[in-house]
Amino acid sequence: LDMSNVPREMLPGSVSGSSSHGRGSAKTWTDEEAAEKLASLRPRKDGKLITVRFDSTVGDVLPWSFIPAQLDVKVVPGETALSFFTATNHSDKAITGVATYNVHPPKVGLYFSKIQCFCFEEQRLLPGETVDMPVFFFIDPEIMDDPQLKNVNNVTLSYTFFQTDMDYDDDEDDDEEDEEEKSGVVMKKAA
Repeated sequence: LDMSNVPREMLPGSVSGSSSHGRGSAKTWTDEEAAEKLASLRPRKDGKLITVRFDSTVGDVLPWSFIPAQLDVKVVPGETALSFFTATNHSDKAITGVATYNVHPPKVGLYFSKIQCFCFEEQRLLPGETVDMPVFFFIDPEIMDDPQLKNVNNVTLSYTFFQTDMDYDDDEDDDEEDEEEKSGVVMKKAA
């Protein structure tokens, strides 16, 4: 994928929506080592097409929806790919979350390089906010030289978002009320 053909607003780290539509931008992390490899990265001429499927879930207490913009993408080892995931905060409070990921089959993870990804940064979504989050990646061409992976044609990239903050303000108010109740009871007994 020649990144010069990708519209600027679609590049990782760019605002991927308009705030007038309730969309914000995601924080992205860049793997400098993987980014440096881009200069010499070339798709393998003898490379086979590999389908990368995207899977997404959210933790039980996180009131977000989180879905891939596309279910899969086909890449040749050495070719870069850009995909997006969309997250929406369905609560009436700002919430911070972070995504963990895994690659299946696990050994493919040795060759799967994320150049930029939302998954290494906490994402804070305002009430009702929707953000498009990029993942810019490639499969290292060296995968073609691994005899254990010669029959792998499908790879799954899975993300799970978890809530990383709690609304401690409400908890502190509850604790103060509990203390007042306890002290009130003590005062009544003492009186």
